[in-house]
Amino acid sequence: MSIRAHRYDEPMPRAVDVDEQKARIARAVWRLVARGGLESVTLRVVAAEAGVSMGRVQHYFHRKDDLLLHSLEHAHQRMQSRIEQRLTGTAGGDREVLVAVLDEMLGENPETREAIRITVAYAARALDDDRVAAVLTAGDAEIVALATAVIAQAREDRRVGQEVDPEREAHVLWALTCGLGAEVALYGASPATARAALEYHLRRIAPPVRAVPGARR
Repeated sequence: MSIRAHRYDEPMPRAVDVDEQKARIARAVWRLVARGGLESVTLRVVAAEAGVSMGRVQHYFHRKDDLLLHSLEHAHQRMQSRIEQRLTGTAGGDREVLVAVLDEMLGENPETREAIRITVAYAARALDDDRVAAVLTAGDAEIVALATAVIAQAREDRRVGQEVDPEREAHVLWALTCGLGAEVALYGASPATARAALEYHLRRIAPPVRAVPGARR
């Protein structure tokens, strides 16, 4: 049976099921990439891993590259959703938002660990694929800018010394968080240990206001 004929051998899902079907396929890609890298991914193998027909996968993704890009985007979207959930019902100040973002990136959540592994697997492809590079770096500059603002405010409030350089410290903080997340996701480091290291560094460059009663004015 030809691939084209096989594509239409079953009814397509109802519209309300489309997002869940695509998410199920994306999660299958995550598992395959984590086990065998990007080269282990084919439309047929993904269909088997997801428990759906080859025709279903082809209905949504005509090329392997489209499938890989969707799985990467879905992983990042899920991380964003978890960050938003963390902030629900909070005041959402700049430092609180920054802490929520960085803490999510440490990989305590199993899905985030998968996302980190996928990001590492896609890194080489990003050198030659602008679409992948755009997904991998989406939001990075905003996070660094937020960290810069939080550290600058701490310096303005004299919670840290005037020798602290907000821009440089923001980049150090970003690199530290990425490294800690990789240790958790790739090498099995403890999320609690990673969080303790992150909090230790944050207290040095941008302590919360309540940590310094009677702060210098």
